Amino acid sequence: MKRWAVAVALLASSFAFAEGVDGVGRIAIGGGFRWVPNWHFTQKAADAGRPVVQTLNGGPQLTASFGYGINSMFELSIDLLGSFETITLQPAEGPAEEYTSAVYGAQAGGRFYPLLSKTLQPFLTVQAGPLLSNIANTANPQQERVLLALSAGGGLTWRITDRYGLTLDVRYMYARSAIWPISGINVGGVWFGLSFNIFFPPAPKRDLDVPGF
Repeated sequence: MKRWAVAVALLASSFAFAEGVDGVGRIAIGGGFRWVPNWHFTQKAADAGRPVVQTLNGGPQLTASFGYGINSMFELSIDLLGSFETITLQPAEGPAEEYTSAVYGAQAGGRFYPLLSKTLQPFLTVQAGPLLSNIANTANPQQERVLLALSAGGGLTWRITDRYGLTLDVRYMYARSAIWPISGINVGGVWFGLSFNIFFPPAPKRDLDVPGF
């Protein structure tokens, strides 16, 4: 019983001095894994006699995020991100065909913080922006496309101090390119990340000192 009481007290303390994100600037650098399911492309490649060699269906990702709180619950954000993966096709005859799929882009949008907490801050995010998709292999020229990518997700930020914190987040990104003559291909995927945050709290408000009053 005492353990439950301590746990409740600690959780309550994280909301006791709720500040929100009003006026708080944020810079975050992190990385993780991008999972890119491509069931439609896999079926089309098999139908074309060039089945996909099954792997992890994804690769590493890096993200830099910048935000500014416009009120206690909403933050404007811009994210710069990049990732790559390798896709291997195995024709019935001849050597395997290895494609490198790389994406780089920027996303702009916002974060919504439903709970006004000083330490544990869950959030939801929606963003959109341009994404450069580059798909190439040794036998074919690069296929570069500029796409409109849409993403939505959420996460949890742990503010260790007023200046530093850690964020776990996940986002689903919708973006499609193509490997011709087979079919279109998913180049968005699900982005899992862990990032280190630096916060810039607003300057404390000072009372106006008017002589004679």
